[in-house]
Formats: sequence, C-alpha cells, structure tokens
Amino acid sequence: MSRAGGAARTHAVVTTLCALGALGTLAGGASASPLERALDYLSARQDPATGAVGPEVGRAADTAWTAMAAAGAAESPVAWTRGTGTLASAVGALPMDATSDLLRVAVARRAAGLVDADLAARVGAQQSADGSFPGGPIATAWGILAVRAVGRNAGDPALTAAVAALAAQRAPDGGWAATPGAAASDAVATATAIQALRAARMPVGDPVLASARARLLALRDPDGTFGRAPVPTAWAIMAIRSLGERPGAGPWARGGSPVAALQRFQQDDGGVRATPSSGASVFATAVAALAFSRGLLPVSPGTARTPDRAPRVVRRSPASGDVVRGVLSVRYEDERGGTGIDPSRTTIMVNGADITRTTRVTPFTLQVRQSALPLGTLSVSVLVRDRAGHATRSEWSVVGSG
Repeated sequence: MSRAGGAARTHAVVTTLCALGALGTLAGGASASPLERALDYLSARQDPATGAVGPEVGRAADTAWTAMAAAGAAESPVAWTRGTGTLASAVGALPMDATSDLLRVAVARRAAGLVDADLAARVGAQQSADGSFPGGPIATAWGILAVRAVGRNAGDPALTAAVAALAAQRAPDGGWAATPGAAASDAVATATAIQALRAARMPVGDPVLASARARLLALRDPDGTFGRAPVPTAWAIMAIRSLGERPGAGPWARGGSPVAALQRFQQDDGGVRATPSSGASVFATAVAALAFSRGLLPVSPGTARTPDRAPRVVRRSPASGDVVRGVLSVRYEDERGGTGIDPSRTTIMVNGADITRTTRVTPFTLQVRQSALPLGTLSVSVLVRDRAGHATRSEWSVVGSG
C-alpha cells in the first residue's frame, strides 16, 4: 500500500494499550495493538482500482464501516489507497437508495469529509412526522447519528424529535429491540441507541439512559462478551465508552473485560471473526476496530496520514550484479504494529522456477545456499507477504557460481 507517514492518534492508542497490557506479540517479539492489526487486515482488502473494501467490491456496508474505522483511528480515508482509488472516493460512490443505506453512508461520508447540503437534505427527507426513521429503533438510532453527521446540533428540532421518538421505542425492559414491538431488548439495538442518544447530547443521568445502561449491563455475559459474539461485544464497548465509563473497569469487567473478550475473536491475520465459529469478516473487523480505537459515532474526519502497511525488503545480498558467495539472503520486515511476515506465503523464484522448497524462510529472513543455485546470470524474484495479506515483490539479478 502506497502510503507514508504515521497516524498520531493510532500510535497514542497503542501506547495506552501497552500500558494496559493489552498488546499481542508477533513473531520476533514486535508488539502490535489489536487496533493496528485490524486496520492492517482491512487495508489489505481494499480494491486498488475503486478504493472500495470487502469481498464484494463496492459492498456498501464493508466500505462504509472501514471508513468509520479509519477515521476512528484518526486516519484519513482520503489517504487510504492501494492504487488509483481511495477509500474516500469509494465512500462517495456508495448507493443511498434504501433508508438504511442512506443513514449508514451519511455517517461514513462524515468520516470521509464528504458532507454537503444535498446529503443533509436527503437525510432530513427520510424522517417521519413523529421524528422516527422507517425501520424501527435501530433505524431511528442511525437516523440520529446521521442527523448529527450532517451538522445538526443539540436543540435542533429534527434532532429533538428523533430523540423523543427513539425514547418512545424502548422495550419494557428499558433497552431497545432490533425488531419493532419485541418484548425483550438485545445488545446491538440497545448499544446503538445509547450511542445515538449520547451523540445527541442526552445527559448520562437522564432516566432513559440510566435504564438503558442497566439493561445493557444485564445483557452482559459472564465471560465479558455480549451475545457471546464479537459484533454485539464491540457495539457494547462503544456504548459503554459513550457513557463516559471504562469497559475494563467496575461492573463491566466482572469475570472478564469486554475488550479482552473481543480480542479473543481476533485472528493472526488481524481479522475479527463474524461469529465465534466462523472466519473473519470485513464488517466484524471494522466494528471491532472502532471499539479498539475508542472512536465514538459519528466519527469526525481523520486527518493523520496513514502508515505504509506493506512489508519492506530492507537488505539483499549479494547486491545486483554481484556473485553469490556462500548464501543468497534477503532481510525483510513488516510495518510497525503490523500483523507480521507470514513465512508460509513468502516465495522465491530464480529464472522463473520456484525454489522456495530448498530455501530457509523465517519471519525475518530468506536464505538460499550457493550450491542450490544454477550457474550464470540469475533473475531473482522474492515475494514477501504479511499475515494480513499485503505483499511486496523484490527483483534483481545476481551471478551463480555453483
């Protein structure tokens, strides 16, 4: 990925996590935060041509959520690029046909710095006369986040009406349910509503939020998760922080911190599993990244330049044109805080033939004995991959001496 510089807030978050002992350890002892590993995974899944992110290029949810995650870590979606397309340009091209798409994309467009009068008008046109947004409590909560994203502040009539409508949509237990009219609330809907009400500047002592907090705490599992799954746990972490509380302290941490529980769902490649039994997904990883970053919805546009997340070849021996004497070696490294080099996916080609099987490959070096190389001029191509999926190719010519 062609990016330079560093993200100040990302590394500030890393420093904090280090102090809390929340860092994972990569091969060789290099430390990486869950946040940076998640961002590494997400950036490796960006389409170079369009800037969109996800297994289905242009899929609205994946691209929108990645933009929010990047901005939550203070990284600029404008700077996220692996080719001609940027993450910001991909967000600008997302469809906004359905109400749910429009509201989510409005929040993502704020993260990308793409809010304009037309977007504000489109969000406002979706609001019903009673202040709610079509689709139930979650849609109304997202409506509040979208109204805030397009620049409406506390006291604005549209925002006031939406807050009143969301409060009226509560379940009898004090939380909110994903399904309108359901008797029992769930963690995702309740956490979304809490974030929306806090974004609208509802005081934490308000009875609506007090009962919502109590309900969210009651939905917590003994192991620190919510819904025993990563996405509800990430949502809950964000809601807890929006209340001004620490998810790793007090009643939220009894039996285990939700943050530590969320980290258990993160894979070696930085991705976060969508469910306890499934593989990683862009959506789950982006939501988890927001929780790790401590960003609160709607996130403001990121401004920090982002790091180059591709591995780097730092030394080749012998140099181009020189004779191999003893060993041909390559030294490489991943970016600071990355997922680390994957030796099993690092390869070497000599004159078009794959000789990786006869090569010693570690997370830091690749070595080939002189005796394993042909005589004469050799075209060498080394492909280095990190666990997230970023790759770097280094090519040069040497002379084999047998």
